[in-house]
Amino acid sequence: MIQIQDLTFIYPNGSRIFDSFSWVVERGEAWAVIGPSGCGKTTLLYLLAGLRRPNTGQVLVDGEPLVRPRPRTGLILQDYGLLPWATVWDNAELGLQIRAFYGPDGVHTPLDEKLDDDRARVGRWLERLGIDHVARQYPHQISGGQRQRTAIARTLVLRPDLLLMDEPFGALDALTREDLQNLTLELRAEQHLTTVIVTHNIEEAVFMGEKILVLGQPPNRTVTVVQNPQAGGAGYRQQDAFFARCNELRELMGEDAHEMA
Repeated sequence: MIQIQDLTFIYPNGSRIFDSFSWVVERGEAWAVIGPSGCGKTTLLYLLAGLRRPNTGQVLVDGEPLVRPRPRTGLILQDYGLLPWATVWDNAELGLQIRAFYGPDGVHTPLDEKLDDDRARVGRWLERLGIDHVARQYPHQISGGQRQRTAIARTLVLRPDLLLMDEPFGALDALTREDLQNLTLELRAEQHLTTVIVTHNIEEAVFMGEKILVLGQPPNRTVTVVQNPQAGGAGYRQQDAFFARCNELRELMGEDAHEMA
């Protein structure tokens, strides 16, 4: 589904983050991306979202060069990105309102998009995510977990096939974080999503990613992948294999793992 080919990305200040970097994500895969601060995790996610452009090389999604954000890609951010003056319902409906404005043009809105069920779609997702009872409240009136569920609802009502997440659970308490991790995996299976989650947390990477991309200090030139097929399994967090995979990542990352602690 995603092909990064010989990508080089350099910030205006001259910092080279990726240098002739190539990477492939197949449809339906669940990836976690991990590495120390400043290694390019979020930059990579923004390149996949079409929010940044490479200096050289290219990003392809479904064989098409990515030159702008695509309508079937969903992006969930750590700070939720909710409009503070809008209710939970209005925040969840925002993307559909934007699509209705442009219509099915194939750029902002998929050509096969039907917007006649938008209110029913929003209602179904708020109920599915357990926040329908706060639909008329504002972001400052609800918990962090409910705000993140609102951000997830806003994304999933758009029926994405690719879901990108940037530290989506980092600001939440441990129990809420685990609950939303489980929910995300459940929704991924239901919706047949390809997922890429950026995280600084080793345990989260091991639980969420069937494949884990490990980035190092930039510039990143080679791809280091840890295979983790048991990710998301029932009770995986309590299994010896989980702790062994976490230790494998720590050893692989070496000193970088201490920077993330």
